[in-house]
Amino acid sequence: MVAGLLLAAFALNGQNPYPNPLAKPFLRRGHHFIVCAHRGDHTEAPENSLDAYERAAKDGADFGEADLRMTKDGVIVLMHDDTVDRTTDGHGRVSNFTFSEIRALHFKHPLRPNEKIPTFEELLTDIKGKLSIYMDIKAVHATDVLPLLKKHHMEHDVIAYLYGPQHRKEWIRDAPEIPIISDNDIKSTDQIKADWKPYPFAITDGGYRDYTAEFVAKFHQLGVAVVPDIQGSDESPAKWAPVLEMGVDGLQTDHPGDLIKFLKSKHLR
Repeated sequence: MVAGLLLAAFALNGQNPYPNPLAKPFLRRGHHFIVCAHRGDHTEAPENSLDAYERAAKDGADFGEADLRMTKDGVIVLMHDDTVDRTTDGHGRVSNFTFSEIRALHFKHPLRPNEKIPTFEELLTDIKGKLSIYMDIKAVHATDVLPLLKKHHMEHDVIAYLYGPQHRKEWIRDAPEIPIISDNDIKSTDQIKADWKPYPFAITDGGYRDYTAEFVAKFHQLGVAVVPDIQGSDESPAKWAPVLEMGVDGLQTDHPGDLIKFLKSKHLR
């Protein structure tokens, strides 16, 4: 209730309740609410393509979420699924392709039929200074990623999405400078603290339906920014507004351009 009144009041008088100090390190300059473009802005471009991340940067997103996997010969490429079947004209597991083999494939996309699967290094080169990268660590290790980040001076423009306490433990050991974002099984405020304490993380995500204002407040007490997943074909102001009222620090979206327009209309961007 209080969060809803605050949102309405700030929208009316043009003031801004953001940035939350917890969110500020993850915001692009001049922004006040974290917007993460899920697999880039893939409304008109293939997901995990350079075009999708360029579009997200033009939209004004803070992060582009990119899925990292390794080819058979050790090249990090962008691909959500463990196979190439759904998004390309090829068949098989990413880990069974050499880079030259995977580079010969094409995205199955009517508007970009000739676009190739990019490498993580190409994304770093292409998007540096325009968009931070939310690395979804599907099938690589910190020791695989760090040399590329250091080569391109991007250590401070990325976050790493990890799967569970043991995955966090590895990254805290091998890449302590990289902020961690982690999904959590949110059942109670006590459970939230118990999950966070052994291997802390800087941001929490997970499905927006799992959150309440009480849970958001608990994460904030722990120093954790809250950026739930809300992506889907049914995204709209009616879906975004109630989540904003809980006091979240950002959203991961399939429609970054539309979300940013909505935030601007509420003086929250």
